[in-house]
Amino acid sequence: MVVLKKISPLFIIKYTGGMILGILSIVLATWLFNRFIAFEEITTLLPSITVFGTVMSLFLAFKTNEAYNRWWEARILWGSMVNYSRSFARQVLNLITPEINTSLKSREEMTALQHELIYRHIGYINAVRLSLRNQDNWEELKPFLDENERLELVEYANVPTQLVQKQAQRLNEVFHDNSNDFRYMQFDNTLNEFYNIQGGCERINTTVFPRIYSFLTTLFTWLFAFSLIFSLYDDFNWEILVMRVVVAYVFLTLEKISRSLKDPFKNGISDTPMTAICRTIEIDLREMMGEKDIPLPIKAIKGVLY
Repeated sequence: MVVLKKISPLFIIKYTGGMILGILSIVLATWLFNRFIAFEEITTLLPSITVFGTVMSLFLAFKTNEAYNRWWEARILWGSMVNYSRSFARQVLNLITPEINTSLKSREEMTALQHELIYRHIGYINAVRLSLRNQDNWEELKPFLDENERLELVEYANVPTQLVQKQAQRLNEVFHDNSNDFRYMQFDNTLNEFYNIQGGCERINTTVFPRIYSFLTTLFTWLFAFSLIFSLYDDFNWEILVMRVVVAYVFLTLEKISRSLKDPFKNGISDTPMTAICRTIEIDLREMMGEKDIPLPIKAIKGVLY
């Protein structure tokens, strides 16, 4: 996600470099036709282009709006992940005590159990991140999971799902299958919310933005840009050319933005910064446990937070 307070012209040029080259190619083709190729009957495309531009603005408005809705829903889901993670850690630290759970024989045993549950949850959020990005670098989970448990989990098709199941099994052992205990019910509700958040993210990730619509919108936008500029072939005018290039650039930029927003988990510059969010959750939870050796927040790389 771009976090620059001020976006420099250099950043914009880098982001839209491909389309700038495309527009310059159209300008060059238009100039060459005007300079070296003569037509017997000169026609104007401007009236048709005006209608074309109106239709394209509607297409782009719909595509951009739908892409933004996917991006915003993804950000809401990860905001919920932050909130429920904090709630889960608070429940672990306050509802699992020797006084309440007679199976815990000492404070040391309680602390070890709390550490296990919270660290497994940190492993869970990072597993969700890796899964959504179609990455299988499960080595990143080493600091949070027992090695035997990690090696067992990575054999499953959906590692995050199995981690929540592990949490449920462990809590079931702690509360002695007492499903009527309100503390157990609180934990169960929180784990269900993690499944809801994970499922929402997976739905966005696996529901493909209509390919035919996305492809045709991109094609028609470039066709509009070409027609707008190339219509000057019979009366090449630099002042008018500049204005038409600006219009074409605006349309193409909007189309590119909509393409970058529609897949919010692909680790692009406009995507949900899951790595940074996971680190934020890790910092919060480890501080709640009273730890002092806390990792630093993830910093933006060239103005982009991943």
